[in-house]
Amino acid sequence: MENANTDTSGPEFSHRTALKTSVASGFGVILEFYDFLIYGFVSSVLAKLFFPSNTFLISLLLTFAVFAIGFAARPIGGIVFGHLGDRIGRRYTLIFTIGIMGIASLLTGLLPTYAQIGVLAPVLLTILRLVQGFSVGGEYGGAITLTAETAPPRHRGLYVSIAQMSNIGPLFALSMVLLMENLTGSAFSVYGWRILYFIGVLIAVVGLVIRLKIRESEIFKKIVENPSKGEKVPLLLTLRKYWKIVLLGLGFLISSTIAEYAGSVFIISYLSSIVKVPFTTIIYTLLGGLAAGALINIGAGAASDRVGRKPIMIAGAVLIAVFIYPYFVMVSTGNAILILIAQIIFYGCIALQTGPFVTMLSEMYPAKVRYTGMSLDYQLSTAIFGGTTPFIATFLIYSTHYNLAPTFLVLAGTIVTLIAFIISKETSRMSVNY
Repeated sequence: MENANTDTSGPEFSHRTALKTSVASGFGVILEFYDFLIYGFVSSVLAKLFFPSNTFLISLLLTFAVFAIGFAARPIGGIVFGHLGDRIGRRYTLIFTIGIMGIASLLTGLLPTYAQIGVLAPVLLTILRLVQGFSVGGEYGGAITLTAETAPPRHRGLYVSIAQMSNIGPLFALSMVLLMENLTGSAFSVYGWRILYFIGVLIAVVGLVIRLKIRESEIFKKIVENPSKGEKVPLLLTLRKYWKIVLLGLGFLISSTIAEYAGSVFIISYLSSIVKVPFTTIIYTLLGGLAAGALINIGAGAASDRVGRKPIMIAGAVLIAVFIYPYFVMVSTGNAILILIAQIIFYGCIALQTGPFVTMLSEMYPAKVRYTGMSLDYQLSTAIFGGTTPFIATFLIYSTHYNLAPTFLVLAGTIVTLIAFIISKETSRMSVNY
């Protein structure tokens, strides 16, 4: 690692500025998860509208395949916007990405179905998923980078955790799904799901307005003032000099990525199609888990400022490894109380990892490639492990005829992440100014 100095030098840090920046950055992260997960949450509806077939499970597999394809564009977006973020600025890049995301949401909400335009419907849906994936590619890394570089050093974990409170996105998405289900009833499959995408447009507009009012990172300004500190092609430097951090960062993300998509997108279809749990029960129990995870995420980030990132990260990974089998057993009972308890514990375990390790990753990369490195790690992880999780989990059940088979997928990913956590070096007192 390049620098291990304590974070006592550099620009002045303000709690007010940090909070404003973390909230503004967080809007894009919320929209990212909202837009991407709305697709997963209404996958049963989309399967019938865009991929009709004689076997519903085949329709669902095709729907999840397009879900995974959308993730393929995320690393490309991460590279492009990471380059722009490290060259022209974090703020301007984040304004651009949220604008594209809003446009993609609008067009998805207006998209004709298979019954209306035939095979062109799933083709257009796939293209829009690729556009969404491309724009999302620059969101997460930029949001974390800008917040980490703005936050007071001794409270960096807290503010980064606020900015990356990804659970707010699916939490809001689920609330809107439930609301639209109640308001539109049987018409949900006709136009209710479209309204959900139009709401995503409103989130983008609000986020755009807020981002126009925040300031650029002082650390990035110093790079601009001293061109010798910058890098013409951040990606090449990242892969050449910081490849070990890239690999370690990927290891950090595997467990939480697989677990989040297994516990949200996959579990909705699993409970509704296989366990036959009422849709409202699924939504309410998942809402409980997401809400608990959002709160624990902030607590874990704040605690990591005091006791260090590693202890909390390791605890989270161990708990997931221990609890993943009981989790699937509990949700498979179909009992609402057991499902709720399982979701709360599961998302609490995930949050213990995400709050601290995202901050830690931002501290591992130097400023000149931080946006690129963060984006590369996050988007590669979500493309490889996130987008494919619902498909793989469904395929495991389909091929083994064992409903608890997805347990092994989450467990394998968590073991890799635990190893990455253990071999990493503590960074809670490192500088982000270099």
